Amino acid sequence: MDKSLLGWLLLLGLGFPLLSILLGEASSRLERQQHPLAVGLRQVREYLLPPLAVLLVMRQVLSVADKDSWARLVETLTWVAVIVAGLSLINALLTTKKQPIKWQIHVPNLFFQIARGVVILAIGYQIINGVWNIDLSGLGSTVGLASAVIALALQDTLSNLVSGLLLLFAKPFRTGDWIEVDGKEGRIVEQNWWSVTIGTPYFKINVPNGELSKASIINYGQGAIWKSISVSFSYNDSPNVVVPALNSLVEGIDAIESEGFAEVSSYGDSSITYDLSYKIVPEEDEDVSGQLKSRLYYLTKRYGFTMPYAMKAQYSLNATQGIPSKIPQVVENRQQEVATYLRSLPYFSTLNDNEIEKLAERARFKAYGKGELIIQEGKEDEGLYVIFKGTGQAYLKDERGDRKIVDRLEINKAFGEMAIFPGEVSPVTAVADEDVEVVVIPADEIIEAIESNNKFASEILQYIEERKKMVRLAKGIKDGASPLISNNGRRVRAGS
Repeated sequence: MDKSLLGWLLLLGLGFPLLSILLGEASSRLERQQHPLAVGLRQVREYLLPPLAVLLVMRQVLSVADKDSWARLVETLTWVAVIVAGLSLINALLTTKKQPIKWQIHVPNLFFQIARGVVILAIGYQIINGVWNIDLSGLGSTVGLASAVIALALQDTLSNLVSGLLLLFAKPFRTGDWIEVDGKEGRIVEQNWWSVTIGTPYFKINVPNGELSKASIINYGQGAIWKSISVSFSYNDSPNVVVPALNSLVEGIDAIESEGFAEVSSYGDSSITYDLSYKIVPEEDEDVSGQLKSRLYYLTKRYGFTMPYAMKAQYSLNATQGIPSKIPQVVENRQQEVATYLRSLPYFSTLNDNEIEKLAERARFKAYGKGELIIQEGKEDEGLYVIFKGTGQAYLKDERGDRKIVDRLEINKAFGEMAIFPGEVSPVTAVADEDVEVVVIPADEIIEAIESNNKFASEILQYIEERKKMVRLAKGIKDGASPLISNNGRRVRAGS
């Protein structure tokens, strides 16, 4: 027997069955792992191996002529199987989405479609010209004429195709980038032969490649970007006060990935305009921008800033001269309201009227909107806070960054007690659960009251000890007797 024939018999009798078993086992294991290569291997085993084996038997064992119709039919089926299996392998090797497998190659959708088209056209040409020996040269002139007609009819489409290829080579952006094109902003979702799909939080925009290639493109990348809001205050409000206040607006908003950066942007005829910049993922900016604008209202109330706006002047007639005079606005004085409120609180009951009036003289009301931070863990307290209206909560964050509730802040609840220890920082963060108004008593006034009134000192220090127990409980520390000392080791005694 001819050695070559024996070799083909061994290959077909042993090699192909063994290869089929190996491919079947490999594809089964990969399918259990949800591996993209599993489909390609399974199709090679089921679609390609059978016609290939038949073709080899006809050609190498039975010596069937190449021009035989049955041989050509089997070869055609084999090449069709190569197309099917080849496309599956391309799908496994190339990806237009996030790479689930390390060795996958990330390509734009246009390149992905081109690769698939090249496989189909190349094997299709082989089937027509190589298997069936159909001469395609005669079609050249016809194809050329048809191409000219098609080019005229589809010049916009071809322009988009060529522009798409140029954009892929120039790479001004890639899938996942946030870009701005002629005032339109969005994230690149997909790029194909005709257009680029730009996604926004609410809808998608398809921009033709031809139009995109002529436009000015600003690429912000794939992460968070800088955004800003503007606000104007009157010249009566010092920038040295306004800028730090605006910077505090972003505190407590988890979506913002930076500290606030406020600066003066311009000086107008009647106001100073400020820009507050912050870093955020673009899709979340609309909601966060709304929160910041809402917080501006409460910040304006807290600090007494004046936002210039058009208003009608009110006039009264001067009885003696008959000359109109502008009626001045009266600023509401709430000192007496604070004094009355402090007298109603149990832990201020040991203070006499003069001491209460002195506290009320320096105390002031501050307003906070839902979600705003009133005090912040790790920062110094401004003074002693008392909830006048609304509710909130005090919490701290553990090592994993999870919130641990320390106390529920309801009306008449006090917090910010670490203000009486100069240099100490707050162990908790207090946040408003709804619109909240607090009375803030400066730290030096509380310290003076403690030093001059032993009973008040005992009340305050007992309250501080109770708050420390809550903090230890939230941290999971076993409770035990602890002296009333600050972190720097200085003991606080009543009357000291």
